Amino acid sequence: MPDESPLQPVLEDELPPLRPEEEMEQLQLRMSLLVGEVARASASLEEFLRKLMVALLDSKYGEVAAAGLGANELVDMCTALVKINRELTEPQRAECRNMLGVVKPLLARRNRLVHGVWAPEHVSIDEPLPSAAMASISRRRSATIHVEISFEEAAELANELSILGVEIFKWICHSLIWQLRREQVTEPPSEAAEGGMTPCK
Repeated sequence: MPDESPLQPVLEDELPPLRPEEEMEQLQLRMSLLVGEVARASASLEEFLRKLMVALLDSKYGEVAAAGLGANELVDMCTALVKINRELTEPQRAECRNMLGVVKPLLARRNRLVHGVWAPEHVSIDEPLPSAAMASISRRRSATIHVEISFEEAAELANELSILGVEIFKWICHSLIWQLRREQVTEPPSEAAEGGMTPCK
């Protein structure tokens, strides 16, 4: 005897239609642009941290020493250097340390945003468009977690990263401008480059 249960057709008929794919693609594009803004702002912040390390070192080899260091390593190096730098006043030292103390929490938020796989949740046509997106984030030695970040939070993070980078650069220009202007050695001497250095006697 055929199954004449009306349950399945009724359930399908009662499901509200979802918003068009085009609208959801626009939301995905919006989040992608915000992620790009966060990545750009954090790259600028990292560059200013590198300049800070060079100025604090006050060495013509500073750029080489700072090259290739990640943002967290730069924060650690600058934190150590600002403690012992003899050119700074105590108020300058305290201001720099306060700025450096803000960097790592911002970078943790940045990593969660930039390294997540983002997808806005589909909603029915009679519901407002979502103002946030869900992300699947995989971290070392831990299970994947799912978090929600609003578009507003992502925009605020990009702004905070950008402002902090500018503030750090302003501090360098006010406190260590001559050290920042020190000529840097970034190329080996010609003898070393050619492999023909004269041995010591």
